[in-house]
Parts: sequence; structure tokens; C-alpha cells
Amino acid sequence: MPAVARPHEITTRAEKFRADILTEKIPERAWQMSAGAGAKGQHVYDWAHIALSEPRPSHRHLLIRRNRTTGQFAYYRCYSPRPVPLATLIDVAGSRWRLEETFQSGRGLAELDEHQVLRYTS
Repeated sequence: MPAVARPHEITTRAEKFRADILTEKIPERAWQMSAGAGAKGQHVYDWAHIALSEPRPSHRHLLIRRNRTTGQFAYYRCYSPRPVPLATLIDVAGSRWRLEETFQSGRGLAELDEHQVLRYTS
């Protein structure tokens, strides 16, 4: 589930739009709240998704996360071979944070964040 930038162009069933422009078209009732614990405290976000145009038999979405505190948005391109509910897409996006946090803490423990290891011979 790669993150994309605000100006990233997305092809929908209607036409091409920037990710941030698509966000403006989402009705308020389409947003779903999600909360969970994170390394820096409780995360509370609103989520929505938009089905994307795809010539192949697959399911692609633009997943949008809105921070309830700051109002900032994050965008993710999603793929699944079969239809999945928004809750599943949110769970997958949440697992990405756990992986990134684990990676960051591992780098610190191995001192790779300080560039101490320039060469490793096993």
C-alpha cells in the first residue's frame, strides 16, 4: 500500500483528478472514524476510500486518512484481488505503522541510524 502525494493524479471512473481534489468531493457521511494506540499516543483519524478505474479484473482504491486534530490528509493507493471493506484497508494501513515503528527502533538498537556500520562481514 504505497503512500502518494497530494498532487498525484488518480484515474477514476469519471476522469483524472489530483488526490487532494478528489478528497474535496467525498461527502461527509462517507468518512469513517478509527482510533488506535501508537508510539506517540492515541491516533484518531477519519478514513474514506474511492474506487478507481481499472481495465483489469481487480479492485483498486485511493484510501484517504484525515487527522482529526490537525486536519492533514494522507493518501494511499490500494489493490486487492477481490472486494474488501474499508475496515480491512484501514487495518492494512495500520499494520504499515507498526512495521515502520519496528524498523525505526531496530535501526536505533543496531546503531544503523548513526551510520556506525559501514561494512558488515558475516
